[in-house]
Amino acid sequence: MEELAPLVGNLPVWAALFVTVVARLSFIVFFMPGVGEQPIPVRVRLAVLFAIATLLATNGIVEPPSFDPLGPFFVTLFGEVAIGFFFGVTLRLVIWMLSIAGTIIAQVIGLSQLLGIATDSEAATMTSNLLSMAGAAMLLSMDFHVTVVSAMVEIYTEIPVGALERVNQEMLISSVFDAANFAFLLAWPFVAVNLLYNLCLGFINKALPQLMVAFVGAPFMVGAGAALFALSVGSLLYVWKERIFQILGWM
Repeated sequence: MEELAPLVGNLPVWAALFVTVVARLSFIVFFMPGVGEQPIPVRVRLAVLFAIATLLATNGIVEPPSFDPLGPFFVTLFGEVAIGFFFGVTLRLVIWMLSIAGTIIAQVIGLSQLLGIATDSEAATMTSNLLSMAGAAMLLSMDFHVTVVSAMVEIYTEIPVGALERVNQEMLISSVFDAANFAFLLAWPFVAVNLLYNLCLGFINKALPQLMVAFVGAPFMVGAGAALFALSVGSLLYVWKERIFQILGWM
């Protein structure tokens, strides 16, 4: 019992430190590509969150916050949640890029009405689901989650507990616009091919008004679009993989 006395006496300090670490990491873990996907059970994500929080809270990287009085402590917790939300959103942009690109591709190749399972918050198109799941699997195979944890350990030295003013808000805005631009860039070849194809259909319709162009053009557009997507999905994911760290900006 005497050996446990120091631990019992420091228990409130360790509890406050653990809660502070969880406040920052909660959005990061739940938004992290691969780990934070909706098909992953919530209990699994909570287990990952508590494991990482315990690791950071017990190795001396994070300074214990002051919780006496409680008012400033809750202000610190709110700041940690805001910091975690900032980094969590930038992480989620990595998958949202593929989701946006897949939605645009589905629109231009005629597969927008065929919805797949809900991998995020609502049912999306098949191409969007395929790209999102493939991207998440690729990141897990790259040990992206380990890289994120390592980056968060380094960020604690740059943005310590309660230092919300050190967060670069311009980086978040820039990352959102860069992710949207890159998503459109990924889908642009399909948009260009669709535009040229519809122009050709227009000329054919003018030259042969008696030909039912829609009955021939629509099935061909779906089949050719699906074939083009199947041939280019590997290159598309490779280009996306090479760009994600530039979009994040803090890893």
